[in-house]
Amino acid sequence: MDREQRKQYVIRTWTEILLIGLGYFLLVLFTPFRIPCPIRFLTGYQCPGCGVTRMVMALSRLDFRQAFLENAYVLCLLPVLIPWGIWRTKKYVEEGAQEFTAVEVVFLVLALASAIIFGIIRNM
Repeated sequence: MDREQRKQYVIRTWTEILLIGLGYFLLVLFTPFRIPCPIRFLTGYQCPGCGVTRMVMALSRLDFRQAFLENAYVLCLLPVLIPWGIWRTKKYVEEGAQEFTAVEVVFLVLALASAIIFGIIRNM
C-alpha cells in the first residue's frame, strides 16, 4: 500500500471502531445490556479489563473518582496508550508497517505484567 491507501485504511478503520464504540456506549446508556466478561463468568474473578465499560460511563459524566474506582489500571494507562497509539498510527501512515522498537517491547511487556499484577491484587 502507498501512503494515501494507508491513510484511507486508517481513517476507515478508526471510523468503524469509533462508530461501534459509540453504538455500544448508547446501548449501555439507554438499556441494561452489557457485554459480560467471559473470565469473570467462568472463574468468578475480575480480569484486568473488568469495569472498563463502567469506567467509560463515569468518564462521560466527568466523574473521575468513580472512573478510577471502576478500573484504576486502564484509567492510569490511557494517558500513555492514547499518545502512543496516535504516534504509531502516524508512523504507519507515513512509513508503512513497522516492527516494535526495543523500548516499545519493554513497555508492552511491563504493561502486560502490571495488568496481571493488577488483576491479582483486585481479586484479593
